[in-house]
Amino acid sequence: MERKPYIWSDLFQGNWELFAVAVRNPETVFVYDIDGILVYSAKPVLKKFSDENGIATDPTKINGWSYLTCLAKAAGWPAERIEHAEDGWYNPQVLLTARKYLYIKPVVLKTIGLSGVERNHVLTSRNPGLRNSTLKLVGREFPEILSGNIMIRDNDADPAEFKGRCLWRLAKTAPWVVFIDDAPDFIKSALNLKIANLVAVNIPQGAVLPDFSDDRLVVIKRYPENLQAMYPLLDAVERATR
Repeated sequence: MERKPYIWSDLFQGNWELFAVAVRNPETVFVYDIDGILVYSAKPVLKKFSDENGIATDPTKINGWSYLTCLAKAAGWPAERIEHAEDGWYNPQVLLTARKYLYIKPVVLKTIGLSGVERNHVLTSRNPGLRNSTLKLVGREFPEILSGNIMIRDNDADPAEFKGRCLWRLAKTAPWVVFIDDAPDFIKSALNLKIANLVAVNIPQGAVLPDFSDDRLVVIKRYPENLQAMYPLLDAVERATR
């Protein structure tokens, strides 16, 4: 497959000056999502689905939360089986096999170098039952991140509300919070909180794109797309801090 050329203007959308000002501030707090941002969870989840069911999957074609459910419906599965199409996303053994995205490790090292390890956080919507495996996964792939800075629900609180509470708390401690998430729904919920010092960076997976706009929204695509790699994010951070 021929690789598309790397064109910066096609990969970064939003207020560049706002992004650069926030990123280069040494007191900025950086907040990373796990699945879809730090680790390529879709790769083992989709592979397991394909291997077990003989249905082709492609991470670049993910079009929402129910990608596998849609494939199951198209295959004519009975309702009771369709209910389990997304089970891999909640399987700690499957999730533990996920590895970090290409180019995301240097991004994390860069932001730690910019603002200090204590100002770099992980914020996930994972279920509370995945706490232990999540701490193990992040510790393995990103040992630089403090375990105390990994925020995961300890009850069945709404994921968007949980993320919102955490962002509000962090926003009170810093001039800027840079929140990096792949899910447009969580990005939109965060922006709706009207946190004045929040910069929301959406890096959508696959074919997903936000259908809204905001002065504080930055959208950065992935490149190379077939690897869902994070080079454009790394490029953006490096350009902002030159």
